[in-house]
Amino acid sequence: MNSLFYGDCLTVMREKMLPESVDLVYLDPPFNSERDYNAIYKDETGRPLPDQVEAFTDTWTMDTEGMKVIDNLPILLSEHRIIGENANFLAMFLKGLSYTQSDMAAYLSYMTERLLWIRHVLKPNGSVYLHCDQTASHYLKVVMDVLFGQKGYRNEIVWRRLLGGKSDAGQYGRSSDRLLFYSMSNDFVFNPPRLSKHNEKTIAQWYKNEDDRGKYVKRPLTAAGGSQGDSGKPWRGKVPTGHWTVPRILQRRFEEQTGRMLKGAVRERLDILADNGYIDFSSSGLPSWRRYLDEAEFPRVHDLWIDDEVKPMGRNARERLGYETQKPVALLERIISSSSNPGEVVFDPFCGCATTIEAANKLGRNWIGIDIAIHAIKRVARRRLQERLHLVVGEDYVLDGIPKNWEGAQELWRQDPYQFQKWAVEQVEGFVTVKRTADEGIDGRIYFDMPGEEILQSMALEVKGGGTVGIAELRSLISVLQYENVQMVGLIVLNEPVTRQVRNFKRTMAQAGTVKVGNIDYAKAQLLTVRDILEEKRFDLPRPAGRSGLSYESDLFSHA
Repeated sequence: MNSLFYGDCLTVMREKMLPESVDLVYLDPPFNSERDYNAIYKDETGRPLPDQVEAFTDTWTMDTEGMKVIDNLPILLSEHRIIGENANFLAMFLKGLSYTQSDMAAYLSYMTERLLWIRHVLKPNGSVYLHCDQTASHYLKVVMDVLFGQKGYRNEIVWRRLLGGKSDAGQYGRSSDRLLFYSMSNDFVFNPPRLSKHNEKTIAQWYKNEDDRGKYVKRPLTAAGGSQGDSGKPWRGKVPTGHWTVPRILQRRFEEQTGRMLKGAVRERLDILADNGYIDFSSSGLPSWRRYLDEAEFPRVHDLWIDDEVKPMGRNARERLGYETQKPVALLERIISSSSNPGEVVFDPFCGCATTIEAANKLGRNWIGIDIAIHAIKRVARRRLQERLHLVVGEDYVLDGIPKNWEGAQELWRQDPYQFQKWAVEQVEGFVTVKRTADEGIDGRIYFDMPGEEILQSMALEVKGGGTVGIAELRSLISVLQYENVQMVGLIVLNEPVTRQVRNFKRTMAQAGTVKVGNIDYAKAQLLTVRDILEEKRFDLPRPAGRSGLSYESDLFSHA
């Protein structure tokens, strides 16, 4: 069944996907652009947020995890049956970059580990398209050459993503992305794509003649290369340049219009065609045939994609979902139709706003999508799958990785504490924040209106998993009220406090006092457990800004 996973694609591929189970992979991962993308939230509140919130951050720095991957790369490659000089080269390449360009090395270590597992889940006749830009495309091609083999390289496709490029001083405008196309073997699916119409300039240049049937161009009846047989001999007084030939289109036209089979040697068939008016002769006796525009195949698509059929989306395009890096559905339709067949499995490990899923579903392919942002998964499940495609979770696709019970939340904490924190923040209608306070303990904020204030006000959130949370953590959070621009604080805990702790927590939270919003007093310090959240309990505060229209677990699983 089609599947949408929440989590790190590395973890999902390792633990939940079978080897050699995917026909086509398209991935649009972070580009190492050194940018933060947060515009996705603007259409939810309708107002700027006081603090930056995270959609995703595409900035990389080397850390212990990245160095561990680089140090262990020879072992990791051998586990995936990549050995020899190429494997040694890649290990040395990334090791060297860690000294000279550590940020790039951090990014490439992240990508290498995931590309290895993409290779693991691809079928022997599968293909992969890696979407990137000029920032790291040349580095990524080195990685792809090692992982998928230089013989697996098919194309570097240039796609025009902007009609007008950004022109910084001292450089040309940047308006294109790259698609690195590789296959696992020479036995791969490829349905050569064609444009849906002819180029007007081509028509004007070549199809200058017209008769009752339509526009046509005169074509010779010869082909390159000599022949010692019948096709190389003179015909009607003319010696062929190369050899005579009967074009398939012309033969088919004759048979369809006359109901007769055109048989015989080449010159015999040419005689029949000439006697029946299918061949023109110039004043000097040179023969030619009429190739009509309606018989001509549409032009093949090459490796420069600047045509209108995959043109970049306008800012107000109907398919936009608020992602600055969103790609048009038509782009994915071209890739999927070219490199897979109906019924096969298309996989996007960084599915974001699910453009790949929509295109695959439209073209009759099965699909798997993964994203590490809980907000993206919820938005996709509601906007793309439910509203646009009318798919029902549990019937048309599986939604996996979002905790449905306490045990699921505990498992998410075990797999990835940071993603657990993000999940908890989103569950209470909060926004994940990348801004840290002095104690580095704030994981998100819930925004709301306060009468008389021009900007949105907030409750600062801290999420605690793992062991039992002590009173010291609560007091530290409450202290945020004194030096941060927040009106309330909320603590979310995975494990239930024991009875004695509950009494101490209540007393400490009461000492923090209340804040009046309108005519209602709200406690400045509040606590929720994960069990509370799963039971649909929420913090007591004014109506949160921006999140009421999003789909929560009760919506997502209502049909499951």
